[in-house]
Amino acid sequence: MVKSVATEGSRDEEPEYTDGKPYIWFEMGFFTRWDNPDHCTVFCIDTPFDMPEKLQSRLLQEQSPLNFSDPFAMHVPLIDQIILLYDVSVWRVRDPVRDIEKVSTSILLLGKNS
Repeated sequence: MVKSVATEGSRDEEPEYTDGKPYIWFEMGFFTRWDNPDHCTVFCIDTPFDMPEKLQSRLLQEQSPLNFSDPFAMHVPLIDQIILLYDVSVWRVRDPVRDIEKVSTSILLLGKNS
């Protein structure tokens, strides 16, 4: 599961995935099927709308072609994309939390000076 939080003026270049709410959860599911040494299929459920494009772009950037004789060949690029989603999610949650911490800290400091 990945939580995508809507942000204003986000530091990243990632799109907003929310659908009118301040956040959206992606409860992703991945299924792979290895039919023979030349064919691997990955079925992805409940992913962000741009994940197929990003995964395809990642695959096209590979220095060496994937070895489809390995039934887990698609797992590494797929996990790389999931890690990127988590990274954006963590930073988008971090920024609002840090803003709250700054306000809370200043209130606490004001209270001590009274």
